[in-house]
Amino acid sequence: MQFTCSTQKLIEALQIATKALTTRTTNQILEGVLIETDMDQLMLTCSDERITIVTRIPAEISDPGRGVVPGKLFSEIVRRLPDATVDIRMDNRFVFTIRSASTRMNISGQDADLFPRLPKMDDEREIALPQDMLRDMIQKTEFAIAQDDMREVLTGCLLEIGGGDVTMVALDGYRLALRRAKCSDVLEKFSAIIPGRAVGEIGKLLSEDEEAFAQLSFGGNKLHIRLENTEIFVILVDGEYVQYRQILPKSFATRVELDLEPFRRCIDRAALIAREGSNNLILLDMAGGVMTIEAHSQVGDVHEELEIGQEGADLSIAFNVKYLTDVVRYIDAERIEMNFNNAVSPCIVTPVGDTDYVHLILPVRTGGR
Repeated sequence: MQFTCSTQKLIEALQIATKALTTRTTNQILEGVLIETDMDQLMLTCSDERITIVTRIPAEISDPGRGVVPGKLFSEIVRRLPDATVDIRMDNRFVFTIRSASTRMNISGQDADLFPRLPKMDDEREIALPQDMLRDMIQKTEFAIAQDDMREVLTGCLLEIGGGDVTMVALDGYRLALRRAKCSDVLEKFSAIIPGRAVGEIGKLLSEDEEAFAQLSFGGNKLHIRLENTEIFVILVDGEYVQYRQILPKSFATRVELDLEPFRRCIDRAALIAREGSNNLILLDMAGGVMTIEAHSQVGDVHEELEIGQEGADLSIAFNVKYLTDVVRYIDAERIEMNFNNAVSPCIVTPVGDTDYVHLILPVRTGGR
């Protein structure tokens, strides 16, 4: 195999493909990048067997072929080459010779036949979604995916499609994030649980271009996403997701409306103190149209007051500082509403007048409650 291509294009392609590289594997071949020639293109593939990423760049092919090169080392080498073109040749012992300007390097590769084949899709159902919409949904929910849970379904993100709606849900047992969007062209009804790691990597590859679309194909326990020059194959999480609609309260005893930015600044300041304590708590007290925000720790305390619009009973409630900080970080709105029932029931936070982006946070029980 021998080809010549732009060094910068190769760097960009490696940045995409190596998002699927694994560092913890007993299968050494998965630490590599599969390089294949295809007409006047170069195909780069990386996989951890749960997520596989294939990307293509233009190249001048002198001798077609395929081989596997050590992923991390190859990426570091290419990143340090002169900004010009690079010529790469693989001999019949799978040794790769890399030439650029006056630089020449040799590295040992492996037989491409050892690399896993691309997942085979069966009984596919295909939909097209705007990339910027899918990107926004991922950004506004992925932080709530459980990092480590005995219930594997919670380590993934639920994607539901049906009736013109696309909904993404993540929850970790302490909070929930839900983002819903309209997509009138999508009438088919089905759902899938996408592994958390794959969700994050997919989000990084999606474009902000309003005209760009992602083609999603679902077949069996697999998801295939086609972008302009990149394909992503994902093994979905098996199992039934939590019936999240049943844990969303339908009515509330207290409703509070307030400006988001002043609230965000108050929470940021209170978090500095709360994180120094052993309980990581922020306390909210709502009474007479005023919200008091407090945090206490061994190093000090903080007291903040905000004017609010309040309907219903006065209430004192406590939250883990991380969960409340995530809420104010990811909501993009001028005003929010917070809905409560009591000090031990879930709080629901949404932008005012927008029920398509929902946060649920469980409060923390404190002494005397």
